Amino acid sequence: MGSSRRGRLVAGTALAIVLALAAWTLLGPDRVMRGRVSGVKLLGLDRPFPEGGRYPGDPYVGSHVCAECHPGETATHAGSGHARTLRPAGDRELARRLDGMDVEDPERPGVRWRYGYREGELHVERTEGRRVEDLVIQYAFGSGHHATTFLTVVDPAFPEVLEHRLTYFAREQSMGLTPGHRAGVGMAGVGERGGALIGDDARNCFGCHTTQLSAPPGRSIDPATMIPTVSCERCHGPGRAHHDAARRGSQAGAPELRLPFGPGRYSTDALLRLCGDCHRHPSKIDPARIRPDNPNLARFQPVGLLQSRCLIESGGSLDCVTCHDPHARASSDHAKYRAVCIACHAAPDGGCPKSPAGDCVECHMPRLDAGQHVLFADHWIRATRPEMRQPPSPELRPDLRRLR
Repeated sequence: MGSSRRGRLVAGTALAIVLALAAWTLLGPDRVMRGRVSGVKLLGLDRPFPEGGRYPGDPYVGSHVCAECHPGETATHAGSGHARTLRPAGDRELARRLDGMDVEDPERPGVRWRYGYREGELHVERTEGRRVEDLVIQYAFGSGHHATTFLTVVDPAFPEVLEHRLTYFAREQSMGLTPGHRAGVGMAGVGERGGALIGDDARNCFGCHTTQLSAPPGRSIDPATMIPTVSCERCHGPGRAHHDAARRGSQAGAPELRLPFGPGRYSTDALLRLCGDCHRHPSKIDPARIRPDNPNLARFQPVGLLQSRCLIESGGSLDCVTCHDPHARASSDHAKYRAVCIACHAAPDGGCPKSPAGDCVECHMPRLDAGQHVLFADHWIRATRPEMRQPPSPELRPDLRRLR
């Protein structure tokens, strides 16, 4: 072999090595992009609800139409957790705060998660050894007052959803394992990237964070026609017939103005089933887990309330809206709740018969750790023993996936 040819071969080999090293440095030996999507634009959040509906005969009108006649309720609802149950992840201020955060996996040594905010999208890179996966986070679930869980729709038609492994917990201002993802919990479909929600599990999960998943109603998750968050029409029902009757001048109380659900037209059982669709109803929980020593039930308010003597002995006069404004974020003012308690439990002098200066909520509805970094008020309404304030043992924690 001539010296000229040998020189070209050596130079070519050296160039190939340099290029390979550059590619390894920039891309890693195995860099995978998953979930690449354009920015999600949702109705009522990023673009207006169509004036004539999303399709001919659409019974929904969007919350902006409700505001024409109900501005007070609409304004109050805008500050509630229900109005923030689902957002495009890149639209949340949290996405910018997470930019650059690097987190070690709580259970998997050598695995790291690094968050980045790029071109309006929130990404997370999962690094294990030389393998790097870039996962695009599409949606942020939760009001953010307590926690924010991230999801990516892998297949909108089937549908299939990835519930990301790490959740942001507001109280600790840090990332931690998403509830149900800890090793040994045994939730089906949980893997190294998070939990796979498939079919009905995916629809139920999104269903509790939206008013409607697609239009016309179907089995897919369609961001183009989805009505995000728990809006007016999620609880009161589709509003087009009500709206059209109001514009025609129908008077208050007219049959054509009646919505499927509204003030004075429900029973305690119906209301608790409505709220229990997402906040859980006893019919959705294994009866063996509904026991006084299971603090995990604090997360499921209707379940606890239905076990309480207050509701059982109220003769149907106690329900969720006895204490809570259904349009607003739950109040943290214990004095307001105490006034409700005293209305039924007043001593002859008008005070509390047990503790005149006491705090009813602190004694009978303490905030309990349900084992998910979040404190929930115990709606069983009872005297709580000290051991109840400890996180529940794993065998008492329900399979959250099956409860959605």
